[in-house]
Amino acid sequence: MFMDTGAEHPRTYEFIRKVVDHFGIELHCLKTHFPDKLGKGPVPEKLSIDEIGWDLSTWRSMIYKHSTPFNPGGGFCTERLKTEIARKYIRQNWGKEITQWIGIRADEPRRLKEKPGFRYLAELSDFEKQDVLDWWSEMPFDLELEEHLGNCVFCIKKNPPKVALAMRDEPELAEEWSSMFEEGGVRDLGRKFPKEQIYRWHFTPRKLLETFAEFPRDELMGRVRRTRYLSGGCSESCEAFISDD
Repeated sequence: MFMDTGAEHPRTYEFIRKVVDHFGIELHCLKTHFPDKLGKGPVPEKLSIDEIGWDLSTWRSMIYKHSTPFNPGGGFCTERLKTEIARKYIRQNWGKEITQWIGIRADEPRRLKEKPGFRYLAELSDFEKQDVLDWWSEMPFDLELEEHLGNCVFCIKKNPPKVALAMRDEPELAEEWSSMFEEGGVRDLGRKFPKEQIYRWHFTPRKLLETFAEFPRDELMGRVRRTRYLSGGCSESCEAFISDD
């Protein structure tokens, strides 16, 4: 299953299509549809492999209905765009009594939580990250993305220097992302700080980019590597079902 937030890097979508084609996988691609009516929950919308891609329409619908997803404890975007919609789709098609496998490796012990109905790649393989990279080096294709551009490109769980570097490297995507939060279709919902402030230091996207504008790229990359600890309690990897206890 692949829950499409519409905010992954374009090369991520190219990679998914290559994986499906090369390995003959029957991949269920879903995105969240948010009904305009308040009180009516989101529903899964199934996509073909050709329909997934960078498209912030789902994000726009979410923030119109629920406001922007930043709060001091993290964000609700994983729940709204992945976990909730995947759970509904699974129940509609296979019921509740199933086992779900998630690709968490043996070298990620903090993410290996015992939960009823879930099992992990680590049970089948002792491969660590470098083993995976070595395996992919033998393949005819690869993701071809630097780490700071992985997952949702400008994820609110990434630390600010990493987001600033991603915005520096992908200015067109960054402009579309920034403009989305500045448009009038964002509900306020009585927030204690401006709804455009979506990052953990209470940065807006543009303010974040401006703050790091004077850093040469190499220096900013070095800062990203030194400040990985800033992700704190929020994992930058947002698989469905991992963040909810």
